[in-house]
Amino acid sequence: MDETYRSLGIGKALEEKAEELARNRGCDRLEVHCHSRRVDAHRFYLRQGYEESPKYFFKAIPLAATSRNPMKSP
Repeated sequence: MDETYRSLGIGKALEEKAEELARNRGCDRLEVHCHSRRVDAHRFYLRQGYEESPKYFFKAIPLAATSRNPMKSP
């Protein structure tokens, strides 16, 4: 969130709404992925009751210059 809007309760309200929607859909958890350099965000999530989980791995697969992205409309 932009620093201008931090500490106004906006993030908390959004997170609470996300939890409400998840609960209504029968979800058993919320998961967020947050880069290690975003320490302010980490503190926010910990205050909201999140627990840190083990690391995960991913591999980015760049699209070839001539390939179309199948996830985008033509």
